[in-house]
Amino acid sequence: MFKKTLLVLILISVSVFGLSAEQLSKIGIVNFSRIVEDYFAESSAWREIDAMREKYNKGKDVILDEINELKMKKLEAENNDDRLKILKIDDEIYNKQEYLKEFHSIWQNRINNKLQGVYQSSTFTAEILDAIDYIAENEGYSLIMRTQDPDILWYNQEIDVTDAVLERLRWQAARESN
Repeated sequence: MFKKTLLVLILISVSVFGLSAEQLSKIGIVNFSRIVEDYFAESSAWREIDAMREKYNKGKDVILDEINELKMKKLEAENNDDRLKILKIDDEIYNKQEYLKEFHSIWQNRINNKLQGVYQSSTFTAEILDAIDYIAENEGYSLIMRTQDPDILWYNQEIDVTDAVLERLRWQAARESN
């Protein structure tokens, strides 16, 4: 009798605790930047950004070559012990380096503004969010966050749904093109 009572109490306890236990939420992570780079790389806006980056890199390389050339001239002037020429070249190097900083700043702002425009495009964002929503609902996620979220300190790669979102976007694109 004692054993039956104890068994009934254990079963009641287990069922009460089982009913009151909270369900764990399934959380996912998505790398928004990778989606943009992988999926939208063929868009005209993305090609413009790539062209801007290429133009920036070429311009930067030209300036760096000019600085290096000036450094070589300075070395020659040092070997010839031409102090006046050394000071003049030092001044030119300094001005070129300052120009390079300004050049970098201007181009980075241009590129970042273009990127922000792409990221904030309503159709662009809506397409990605629709794919994320589909993955979340069909795979039982309660929450999906960006990998760039500053509140995320660590995550396991198993919760990264970026590949699934990319696959969904490609599937949608293929369906729309047919």
